[in-house]
Amino acid sequence: MPGDAHSALQTEVLQKGNGTDAHGALVKLRWSKDSVGYTVHIVPSTYTTAGYQGTDLLAYLGFSRSPCSFVNSRECYVRFAGPDFDLAGFLAAFSAALKLLQQAEHSLNACGFALPQPEGWGYFFGKPSGAGRSVNRSSDNGHVAQKTQVMKQSKDDMFRFILSWLEDSTRKGWSIHYEPINKPLSQEMTAVLDFLGLTTFKECPYLDFEPCLYRFIPFLSEPGSFNESNTERVHHSFDSHAQNFGAGLQGVLEARALVAKFGFDFLKVGPTSSPTASARKAALPSSPRTAARPFLYDVAVSFAGPERPIAEKLASAARDAGFSVFYDDFYPEQLWGKDLIVFFDQVFRKESRYCVILISQAYVNRLWTNHERRSAQARALEERGNEYILPIRIDTSELPGMPNTVGYVSLADTGIDTIAEPLVKKLTK
Repeated sequence: MPGDAHSALQTEVLQKGNGTDAHGALVKLRWSKDSVGYTVHIVPSTYTTAGYQGTDLLAYLGFSRSPCSFVNSRECYVRFAGPDFDLAGFLAAFSAALKLLQQAEHSLNACGFALPQPEGWGYFFGKPSGAGRSVNRSSDNGHVAQKTQVMKQSKDDMFRFILSWLEDSTRKGWSIHYEPINKPLSQEMTAVLDFLGLTTFKECPYLDFEPCLYRFIPFLSEPGSFNESNTERVHHSFDSHAQNFGAGLQGVLEARALVAKFGFDFLKVGPTSSPTASARKAALPSSPRTAARPFLYDVAVSFAGPERPIAEKLASAARDAGFSVFYDDFYPEQLWGKDLIVFFDQVFRKESRYCVILISQAYVNRLWTNHERRSAQARALEERGNEYILPIRIDTSELPGMPNTVGYVSLADTGIDTIAEPLVKKLTK
């Protein structure tokens, strides 16, 4: 078992490196004949006078602050790693991720959010850790009151935003409700929203009693100030959502992708907790397939670029009918910074109830579509005769590995205006 991260019977500095915002070392420690470990020691070298700091990012990534002699500093941030850890690459990624998170915080600040700061400025001024800002998660349900009223609505490419006013004898204030446009939310997006402190409400009256994410902002009286309350500030932050909220989320996701390459993460990414996804799965037919194996998507659409208009028509029709659909343009935030080889394999081999393939000469010839096809066919083999691949012929091209006995829909026979009808009927069964 690993021992102390700074002292052992034998120690050896394997790497040293300098980056724009930090320097550090990779150290090998041997506590006994059979107990060997490797630790990364990082010293942040820059800070700003306000907002998010590099020390906060290190804390996010699991580094802890302690006295250190390996990096010629009174203290460092340290955590265990592997023997092949790329210190120089990490220092470069650390600087890039820090810049992205600081830019993301600027966008999110405009919307009334502040990124958590577990460390803040303490390291640079000789103060203890833990004095920074924590996430502000509302304990108010944000929906139930004697008086409720919708005040404003707006949206961006990813969310619809609703500002409501609540008032009763004990409190008054505003709730901002967040409805995903592309459902279900990805695991990463769900984790980012949780990271920012948003809470789920199961039956939001402003979303036809569907679940929403929200935060409650209490009314504050500020005697002596220009407006004597936080009303103008709340309205300004809501009005900023359409332009700034998505940019802030994407900055956080891109920063995460940079550090994830080194085995680090600062989001609690797990099985999707999207309430809309859960509700949709509950409504699926309770066949042995769906009962034993719930799916994130009812259907995934695999196609080549020239067939995008057809794919979009199919995907939109299925989504409008209430089904969860993986179509790449529905999920720009899921694809941001991802290893697409791994991601598409998950979608087409594990996470979808059905896979529609638009068979064409372009589909057969292209690299990415062949990767999707192989993943889908691997899943079809696992299904042992159950339907999974739903082929649609765009032309007369043959799909490698597709038996001639598999039934298909032909665009020539069905027509583009009605091609979605068989898909919706299939998903409804």
